[in-house]
Amino acid sequence: MNECSPACRVGIAIVEDEKELVKVYEKAFSRKGIQICFIAYDGIEAVKKYIECTPRPHAILMDYRLPIMNGIDASREILKLDPEARIIFLSADVAVRDEAISAGAYAFLKKPASLKDIVDTVKKATGAIPA
Repeated sequence: MNECSPACRVGIAIVEDEKELVKVYEKAFSRKGIQICFIAYDGIEAVKKYIECTPRPHAILMDYRLPIMNGIDASREILKLDPEARIIFLSADVAVRDEAISAGAYAFLKKPASLKDIVDTVKKATGAIPA
């Protein structure tokens, strides 16, 4: 899915350049009944799709190392548009954890994170389960 889904009442966006990982996330969220609003493969695309997406996703899974614009810069742009956006960082680069959190990330998960941890964090961010 590459376009904003109008059925996305409570859902997420996936911003990840590794297509195989995107497929894994899609399967995991589908099994848990979590709608995917859009998928972006670079930071610029993520910002553009966030602007165009109505309704907006309730949470965004964001990788750090992305082509064109990294995840922190994309997060800053999204948070300028919507200070309430909940961005969950997923990165193997733990050195950027503090920067991601100070940029406004809701949570930071170190790759490889378990699918259970990812799904639980998404559910908390979207309000599907209490924080």
